Amino acid sequence: MKVAVLFSGGKDSSLAALLIEPFFDEIELVTFGFQGEESWTRASDAAEEMGHPHRRMIFPEEVEEKALEILISKGFPNDALDYVHAIAVETVAKECEFVADGTRRDDRAPKMDWSAIRSLEDRLHVQYLRPLAGLGQKSIRAMASRYLDFEEMLSQKYPASDYEVGLRYALKERYGQEKVDCIFPSNHTHTRVIRRKRFVQEIKGQEDQACQSIQSES
Repeated sequence: MKVAVLFSGGKDSSLAALLIEPFFDEIELVTFGFQGEESWTRASDAAEEMGHPHRRMIFPEEVEEKALEILISKGFPNDALDYVHAIAVETVAKECEFVADGTRRDDRAPKMDWSAIRSLEDRLHVQYLRPLAGLGQKSIRAMASRYLDFEEMLSQKYPASDYEVGLRYALKERYGQEKVDCIFPSNHTHTRVIRRKRFVQEIKGQEDQACQSIQSES
């Protein structure tokens, strides 16, 4: 089975990919972004560390225009984040039966409500997975730290290819940094995965070999 995971290169989407690894033969990490912004390269680097194929997808121009319109009219980012996230999920769902992301229990945005999820699954005959839906931020940080090295940076430094990072870039290009500062919080941070901890994989390999030895002896 194949699953497409919406992937920013941060700890949440990386942990989501790790949690579903035992259940899928193929995992593709898919990064969405806006034309011209280059933060997707951070996601590409993180995907290489994760050991799964990576694909970049660019939102159509009309999606960017609509997202910026929502940002300006609402004056805060949540509705625009929900909008682009829903577009990303549905776009990938048209290609793959299983779609996953790193949205967590305490996320305010982006997040799809249950009616939107049911509609998506019924219309496209897909399964939408949220491995972190039952986990809070502290649990996720502890679990991710077990398998990943990551750093936390201010969002305006474009540390990963997150929707918010992309919207910050698009808004700045169109309206300038002052408008970004009016809509987005100045102290918001994102994480960037630096490496996947190899010692965990080595331990697992040793455990697998030990199990095989026990089975062969029995």
